[in-house]
Amino acid sequence: MLTKTITDSERPDFWLISDPHLIADDLHDFGARFKKMRQTSAGKDIAYQDLALRVFVRKVVRAKPAVLIITGDLTFNGTKRSAERLGEIFAPLKEAGIALLVIPGNHDIYDGWARSFSGSEERRVAQISPADWKEIFSASYDLAASQEPGSLSYSVNLNPHWRLLLLDSNLYSSQFSYTHPMTSGAIDDGERRWLSQELVEAKRLGQDVLLFHAP
Repeated sequence: MLTKTITDSERPDFWLISDPHLIADDLHDFGARFKKMRQTSAGKDIAYQDLALRVFVRKVVRAKPAVLIITGDLTFNGTKRSAERLGEIFAPLKEAGIALLVIPGNHDIYDGWARSFSGSEERRVAQISPADWKEIFSASYDLAASQEPGSLSYSVNLNPHWRLLLLDSNLYSSQFSYTHPMTSGAIDDGERRWLSQELVEAKRLGQDVLLFHAP
């Protein structure tokens, strides 16, 4: 018998988004350096993400799905402040009884591009460590049925019939980085063993499995 599920509903709704690429408003001033950086952001509307996400959260709260899942690149350039701000923006979901499940993307953990922008200057700011990630998004990991100890991968029982596997397939350094984020991904031996164990456990419990990771 499962002791931890998000819902007992037989047909729960869940929503999925990816790559919000938030940069907190207090990390820039719309100055010359920010505008130049924005021009290289491959079409990402980073100047208005805070507003867009707040509007989106209101829509989610009205619709009341059981879960909202965000798969990767929650932040634009891996600043800890942006991750904290995203957590603040999505806080109303918990108050509405909606679970938030997140998994990092290649821009999020120890990103050497973590910067703030002021006038014509940019400054290095705090990056996101794996420990920071788990602390900022502790509500997601509190729902975990299992966590893979060597990564940010975890599993969640959506209901008695469905197990959600959130797989951290990113490559990042183990400490503060001075380089650009890696764009390739992989899972190591520890994650493969954990994933196999999760599939065996789901089969034992008669659960179907959905796998999520950063695109």
